[in-house]
Amino acid sequence: MTQPKVSIIVPTFNRAHYLPECLDSLLAQTVSPQEIIVVDDGSEDATREVVARYGPPVRYIYKENGGKSTAVNMALSECKGDLVWLFDDDDVALPDAIEHRLEALSENPEAGFVYSAHYLGSDGQDGKIVKGKLYVPPQPAPEAFFLEIMKGCFFHLNSCLVRRELYLTVGDFDRQLKTGEDHDMQIRLARIAPPFFSSKPSFVFRQHMGVRGDKSIRYDAARRNKMFRTYSAVLGRKLRNNVSLGEFLIPSNDEVLNTKLMQNALLNRIHVMASHGCVPELISDIRTLLENSTRSIPLDIDDFHKLTSAMSSGFACDACIEGWKDFIDEIRALKGLSQRGGAVRAIAFAFYIHAKSYPGDLGTRADKAIRAFRLVIESYRTS
Repeated sequence: MTQPKVSIIVPTFNRAHYLPECLDSLLAQTVSPQEIIVVDDGSEDATREVVARYGPPVRYIYKENGGKSTAVNMALSECKGDLVWLFDDDDVALPDAIEHRLEALSENPEAGFVYSAHYLGSDGQDGKIVKGKLYVPPQPAPEAFFLEIMKGCFFHLNSCLVRRELYLTVGDFDRQLKTGEDHDMQIRLARIAPPFFSSKPSFVFRQHMGVRGDKSIRYDAARRNKMFRTYSAVLGRKLRNNVSLGEFLIPSNDEVLNTKLMQNALLNRIHVMASHGCVPELISDIRTLLENSTRSIPLDIDDFHKLTSAMSSGFACDACIEGWKDFIDEIRALKGLSQRGGAVRAIAFAFYIHAKSYPGDLGTRADKAIRAFRLVIESYRTS
């Protein structure tokens, strides 16, 4: 059998200083790619000149600035490989990245894509990348993978070798997502195809304080968390609208759900909504959860632990604090529902966990502890 061909796509914007190290690493692969396509998303630096030095091994496409999604979509419509490797312009590939992932897919033909470990990296004094700690992502069971990737982005799309037909099936990257577009695509791929994990690292992820985003939303390190939260909420709402409740179960189940299955599905969707900071949506699901619990099948202690775990995840607490007045109003609107007090105390405990264990200065942690106490008080109010 002939070996599958690999197309590498590198979207870039104003990263001429990082591109040589990136492209050199891609050209140094032990198994050569069929093509390397650099899509210049309207750069205003020396990107064109840098890429021109490489000649035919690297194909250069210029377009007006529109964001990473538009650049990748353009390249996906033109690439010819059987497999696609999307690679960021500021990272560096390890020499055998293509080789070991091709082997993984060959040995696991049922897999739609392979993802891998990677190294964390930083800029050295000369600007070259310095390899640091190895990051090994979680490897959920196949039946749990879709739910876990909806909860949070635990691996890099940079580490993935993906069958091109999958990209054709799921469609374009979402242009509305200015950050989180890779996470959205990972979710969409996992929804229709099984993954395979390769423990061999494939690249070095450069962590730096540089400016990111297209021209419409350029942001620095100080604004990064806020930008991630904003678009994570957009992605969360997209998932709520497009993924059926039964798909939040392990294993997925789109049949008519009995009470306990519905409770489990709602608790899992609450976790996903909480992780993305979608507060109105998670409160709506808590209401449905309480309304559908019955005397014969009430919520048990494990269910409340799941609710605490959900509210401890991702952007949940920060999003609640940002809209605290509305959040408290929504909590108060749950009055009269069975087991409402236990649910609110479970949320309060999540704030306590953040106050005790999460990073932050003393003032931030004290504020969360006070809010936890207020929620406990609120849980006992009946009017």
